[in-house]
Amino acid sequence: MMQSHKGFKRPSKLAALLLAGGAAIGATGALALGDSDVSRAVVAPAVAHVGSGQPHALADMVQAVGPSVVQIKVMKHAEAQRMAMPLGDNDGEGSDGSMQDQLQRFFGPQFGAGDGTPQQAPLQGALGSGFIIDRSGIVLTNNHVVDGATQVKVQLSDGREFDGTVLGTDPKTDVAVVKIHGTGNFQPVEWGDSGHIRVGDSVFAVGSPFGLGNTVTAGIVSARGRDIGEGPYDDFLQVDAAINSGNSGGPLFDGDGRVIGMNTAIFSPSGGNVGIGFAIPEAMVKRVSDQIIAHGSVSRGHIGVALQTVTPDIADAMGMKNTDGALVASVDLDSPAFFSGVKQGDVVRTFAGHQVKDSRTLSRMVADARAGSSVPVTVLRDGRQLSLNLRIGGEHNA
Repeated sequence: MMQSHKGFKRPSKLAALLLAGGAAIGATGALALGDSDVSRAVVAPAVAHVGSGQPHALADMVQAVGPSVVQIKVMKHAEAQRMAMPLGDNDGEGSDGSMQDQLQRFFGPQFGAGDGTPQQAPLQGALGSGFIIDRSGIVLTNNHVVDGATQVKVQLSDGREFDGTVLGTDPKTDVAVVKIHGTGNFQPVEWGDSGHIRVGDSVFAVGSPFGLGNTVTAGIVSARGRDIGEGPYDDFLQVDAAINSGNSGGPLFDGDGRVIGMNTAIFSPSGGNVGIGFAIPEAMVKRVSDQIIAHGSVSRGHIGVALQTVTPDIADAMGMKNTDGALVASVDLDSPAFFSGVKQGDVVRTFAGHQVKDSRTLSRMVADARAGSSVPVTVLRDGRQLSLNLRIGGEHNA
C-alpha cells in the first residue's frame, strides 16, 4: 500500500498515473510481478548455439571444458518439483486454467483431492546440470534444481558419482552452491565477462539433457537485459538454442570457452522448444555464489521504497525530456530512504554517479550496495534536481 507523507504535492495527472502505473518494486527493491509464460524447472533451461569459422576450434573448447560440467541428481517430494509447465495456457474443456487444475492435469486427478491440500507424495528423482568452480569440489547450479532436495548426487563427465551437500541457495536469483563429498581431480571452469558479451556473439553450452550426460548445443546471444517476470533481479541473457530437460544450472560459455552465464529458463507457450532461452549473467552468478560460499547466505542493500517505471505519460506530466530514472511510488516510514530525505514522487536519476535507466536498474544497484554505506544520488522533485546522500540498510537472505 502506498503511504502518503505530509506536505507531498503532485499534479492530479501524475497522481492518476502513479495509481495506474506499472509493476512496483517492494521495500527491498523487489519487483512485484505476476505469472508469466516462462517455464523454469528441474528440467527446463536455456542452452546455446555457436558458430565458429573453424569447426575444430569449438570441438577443442568442448573437450577442454567438458570435465568441468556435471550432472545433478536429486531426490525430492513430487510436489516440491517445479515442472516445465506454461501457466495460463489451458484451453481444455471443463478446466478453469488455475494452478490447481494444471497440477491435477500433470499429476492426475488425485492431486489436491479431499481437503484441497496436496497429498504427501513419494520421493521422485529429478535431474539438472551444474559446473565446477573450485578444485575442492564446489559446484554451482540453479536453486530450482536442488530446492526441496532430500538427497543430492553429483556425477562427473567421466562417470564418477559423489554425494553432494547444498551449501546455500538464493531463490531471488535462482543460484545454488553444492559441495562434492570426496576427492578427485575436480577441474574448475574459467570465468568470462558477461558485462562485455554482445548481442550476436557466439556462445555454447554443455549440459545433461534427459540424463544423457554431457551434450553440447551452440548459438548466439539474442538479447541482453531481459526481464522475464521470474524474480526481483531479472537481467537475463537471451540465447537461441534447442532447450532440453535437464540442462538447468548448466554453464553458458563464450567463444573462448569461459563461463558467461548459467542456463536457467525457456520461454515456451506450448511447452516445447521455441528457440528462446535465458541465462543468468556471470556477474550475478559469481557475486551471489561468492557470498553463499563465504557466509552461507546472501546480504543485499535495502532502502525501503516502492519503485515504479517512468512511462512516457509520467515523464510528460513531470516535464521530463525522457523516461530515464526510477519513480518513487512510496517510502516506508522509518526506512533508510525516509531518513535520507527521499520523498514519494521523486524520480531517482543517478545512483553513486551512475545513470539510472529504470526501476529494475535501481533495484539491482541498491541490492549490490554495501549495508551501512551512504551513496550520493540525484533526484528530480517538482521540476528541480536535488542531491541527496542515501543511506543503505541491509537485507539478509537466509
